[in-house]
Formats: sequence, structure tokens, C-alpha cells
Amino acid sequence: MPASISNRTAISLLLVGQIASLAGCGRQPYWDQVVRATVSDDERTIVAIMTIGPPEADGTSCYEVTDKETEESATQVRIAVQLRNNCTPVFPWQQELTSLEGYPLKVEFRLKAPLAERKVIDRLSGEPITVIDG
Repeated sequence: MPASISNRTAISLLLVGQIASLAGCGRQPYWDQVVRATVSDDERTIVAIMTIGPPEADGTSCYEVTDKETEESATQVRIAVQLRNNCTPVFPWQQELTSLEGYPLKVEFRLKAPLAERKVIDRLSGEPITVIDG
């Protein structure tokens, strides 16, 4: 009998461990593509405008910026934004409700030197970012 109890305990612990590891899958940060941005009048600040899902009923956003990166060279400024959706289902088999409606999330990058004639590039895709009047 004691051997069957330890086997049950081992199987239970294994299942708990698998469930815990699956729970971490749902809310992992990801690098998102930056498609448009604005530049300040002094050309030292770029504001990336990310498109995210709708806010919660209480007005708070599901999305948080977990990291951002800037790489400056003589000819370009490459930027990247890492987000996490804190409202995604924790378990992969849960269904996430999505909306086609997009909401802006602004992420600010402070440059070491004015932008001048340099191009703004999305680090993820390598594509130029559309700079719009802010």
C-alpha cells in the first residue's frame, strides 16, 4: 500500500507542475511592431503609437510596456516596444475575446541627438516607421 500512495503523490505533483508551467504561457511579453510615431518639435523625442485592444470596463488597459529599446546611428534610429497583455487567458485552452477596434498606446523614446534627417525604423520588422504630425 505505501508504494501506491507515493506513486499517487508523485503523479499529483507532476500534474500540478504541468498545470503551473502551462499557466505561464498566457501572459508572456512580446515585441510588437511599431508602425507609426510622432517626433517632438526639438526632434529629441519619438513617441511610438502602438495599437492595442480596448480597455477594461473600469477604464484600465490590459497592456503594459515591459521593455523598450533605442539604437541610434548616423543614418537611422531603430526603436522597439515590448508589451504584455495582462488580460489574456492564463491557460492556452481558454478563449480570448478580441475586438477589431484599436486603441492608441503611446510609448516615448528620448534620443541622444536630434533626429534631423535620420530615418525611424522598426527594429522588429526592419521597416520604416511612418512619422505623422503630432
